[in-house]
Amino acid sequence: MISTPSVRILARCAATRVSSAHARRNHQISCISPMSVRTETPSQQSLNCRSFSASVYDDDHHDHGMDTRLPVSIFTEDEEMVRNMARQWAGDELKPLVRDMDNECKTRPEIIKGLFDCGFMGMEIPEEFGGAGMNFTSAILVVEELSRIDPSVSILVDIHNTLTNNAIRFWGSESLQSKWLPRLATDCVSSFALSEAGSGTDAFAMKTT
Repeated sequence: MISTPSVRILARCAATRVSSAHARRNHQISCISPMSVRTETPSQQSLNCRSFSASVYDDDHHDHGMDTRLPVSIFTEDEEMVRNMARQWAGDELKPLVRDMDNECKTRPEIIKGLFDCGFMGMEIPEEFGGAGMNFTSAILVVEELSRIDPSVSILVDIHNTLTNNAIRFWGSESLQSKWLPRLATDCVSSFALSEAGSGTDAFAMKTT
């Protein structure tokens, strides 16, 4: 077994760095974009918003001719750490078992446990519910790294994070969130139904809602 910090630990480290950044609010830092290199303060940055084009400005800075959104091809330090951690875990823990799991047609329990232990199953779930409290980009980077080794495990993590977890986060009542988000982040694997007699698993051909 590798000794790898969970995404939750990385999230706490990120919070510490944010606090330090506020203390250095007037300190000038470099912000790289595809178009130019500028010097901006931390308060001028918007790292959670991304743009496919540096020529598209957000509403807050459009009048000033500034685009502070991070390009989709550039990741923050925390996102890089999450990606590296997922790549290491997938190579060390998942890869040796892929062939056996395919032959057995089942996922090993230790793989499921490892996904939860590393925080991969609660990427965007707030820390107050036991999740990692990271962003959508971090979740997608984990899915991408797992898919390099085993697409089956990758889609499990993808559906769990982007469909089930987010459905409860965005539209669940407070009681549903309190009941299910802690479990979805720590020990409960989710699933969803996508099948009809006339459509199979073609979501766009489904007749019911």
